[in-house]
Amino acid sequence: METSPCPISHAMEFSPFIHVSDRFDTTGEKKWTIVRSCKSGLLMLNPRPGQAEIPFYYRTGRYDPHLTVEDTASSGEQIYLALHRLLLGYRAGIILQETQKPANKLSVLEIGCSTGDLLDYLHRKKGISLQQLAGIEPDSAAAEHARSAFNLELHGSIPAEMWQARTFDRIVLWHALEHIHTINETLAQISGMLSPEGRIVIAVPNADSFDALHYRENWIAWDAPRHLFHFSPGTLEKLLERHKLRILASRTYFPDTLYNFFFSEKLACSNLKKPFHLFRKAGALLKAGFYGSRSMVHPDRSSSLVYFAVKT
Repeated sequence: METSPCPISHAMEFSPFIHVSDRFDTTGEKKWTIVRSCKSGLLMLNPRPGQAEIPFYYRTGRYDPHLTVEDTASSGEQIYLALHRLLLGYRAGIILQETQKPANKLSVLEIGCSTGDLLDYLHRKKGISLQQLAGIEPDSAAAEHARSAFNLELHGSIPAEMWQARTFDRIVLWHALEHIHTINETLAQISGMLSPEGRIVIAVPNADSFDALHYRENWIAWDAPRHLFHFSPGTLEKLLERHKLRILASRTYFPDTLYNFFFSEKLACSNLKKPFHLFRKAGALLKAGFYGSRSMVHPDRSSSLVYFAVKT
């Protein structure tokens, strides 16, 4: 375990915010502490598992992003994968919006690409050549699947020859930034790899969201100890400014609203020893619809936001 300074202020002054359980820990005995930086306001896990320890917490549960068709064990996981694949086109459209280059000239780097499904979709459906696609994935099993199934260029971390010599039109961190221990080093590297007209696309849960406030310690997106940081629009802006990046625009990603409400309700039922029956499932979806509608008026309170950052 390690204690880390705030990546925005570099200060070690924190105030306790909330204690949460690992959603894969059925005993619920171990509590993780999320703190707020007194100087920047950033919420973060502290103390946290170090880089050598963290792989254990991805392998002890059925971690959704690393699932493949071959290892699904339940109908729920099969439904998750089916929806994941259905949404690939939607995600790809968001990532490539307002691109000026033709597809065969575009280059894309995805940080935290998991099993490589998005990169493969960009190649098969959007016409981006394999030579112009690259992924970073520290989980060896997920990375090996991406290589063997899709013939993608995959690395466990950003190699020096890449960030010193290559540029990309889109650098994607789709629910990845909150997992990265070396967050400032990574942002410095990808800022240097961004082409002059390129964009960094960052999707993260919103710690200021309606669902985070409603579910408190049962909010599924705390996901301790895998999520190390919990951003709001203000704290992400502060972090990016350190790397001479500015947020050009942001938008709500509505599929995450459904996911967060449904699985937060399920987690709340589990922690309270209550059945997650049909009535509660329907109630979770109704809440998602209600608060999703409210977030159209108050986008800064959305479950999840996609940010588009450019160089200043």
